[in-house]
Amino acid sequence: MELKEAYIDKIICHHFSIDPTKSLLNNALMNILELDSNVLKEFFIKPFANVKAEYSFSHPVDLSYNIIYQTALKMLNNENFVKCSQDVFRHLQAVSTLPSIKDGDLFVAKISDVVMGDSYYDGLGIFKIEQKSEFIETYLDEKGNMQFAIKNGFSSNRIDKACMIVFAEKMPKCYLIDTSKETKFWKQDFLGVVQMSNSYSQSKAAILVFQSFVNETLKDRVEMTKEEQVSLLNRWTEQVKSSEVFQIKLAAEKVFEDKDVVNMFSEYCRVYEEKEGIKFYNSFDVDKKAVVLPKKVRTIKLDDTAEINLLKTGGFIERGFDESKGLNYYKLYFSKEK
Repeated sequence: MELKEAYIDKIICHHFSIDPTKSLLNNALMNILELDSNVLKEFFIKPFANVKAEYSFSHPVDLSYNIIYQTALKMLNNENFVKCSQDVFRHLQAVSTLPSIKDGDLFVAKISDVVMGDSYYDGLGIFKIEQKSEFIETYLDEKGNMQFAIKNGFSSNRIDKACMIVFAEKMPKCYLIDTSKETKFWKQDFLGVVQMSNSYSQSKAAILVFQSFVNETLKDRVEMTKEEQVSLLNRWTEQVKSSEVFQIKLAAEKVFEDKDVVNMFSEYCRVYEEKEGIKFYNSFDVDKKAVVLPKKVRTIKLDDTAEINLLKTGGFIERGFDESKGLNYYKLYFSKEK
């Protein structure tokens, strides 16, 4: 997906609240003629520039029951944009049954000139923005002096949930943004999408499932230090990164060297597939762009005073306990400072 030429063609905003009496349903498109198109692009389009995972619409019975898919098709066929956006809003209300769901503004935008391959396509953007940031606006007062006011507004860095639907041939492709820890609401309940299986999604999922297994399951069943956890994560990542074709079971046998743990991991993968809606292939081509281990999982936090970021693991780090001080410690060996 290429977004250099993409632009916002039309947009509307509704205010959503878990309390229906505080919601606001808009009846008119927003006026964008006097706004800087580059600013709109920076805010609504640029956040998708590095989103690689692709999703497709689904429904357990039939796609005709998927509200967002059917509404997106109506918009593609130039049906009333305002009315269709209101249908999107009402669907959001209908699936927002948990009190933990936050209030926010719901933007629905028509995006034109999205490039895929050699062709141009239309897109539909759905944005739920829940957090506002304070910013300073300067202005001239009646005496011609500079003054400033503190206001609340949105930042493109604070988009909480978003989806770009690109109406490519045969079936629309969806690209998601979701900063929440619980993705089921946005991905499944509201959008009704599942991740498409390709080399990128398989490679990304291979990293995530191992990370999740070590942090959520293995550390509770096998006594291990944080450094040992990071060591496992680094070894697994290197296995994926160094492979042209990757086999999960074979890699697990190399990394764990314990049949019981390998079997435990295989069962975890099966449950993970059902939970995340992705099917692991027996072997798949590796997309190196997807093989990234987040810094936070490579970091050992020591109380509130220090952090150790382990790019690699090995004999250069030792962990111990100082009986005289009653404290744990890490000892690091190195050749030179950089």
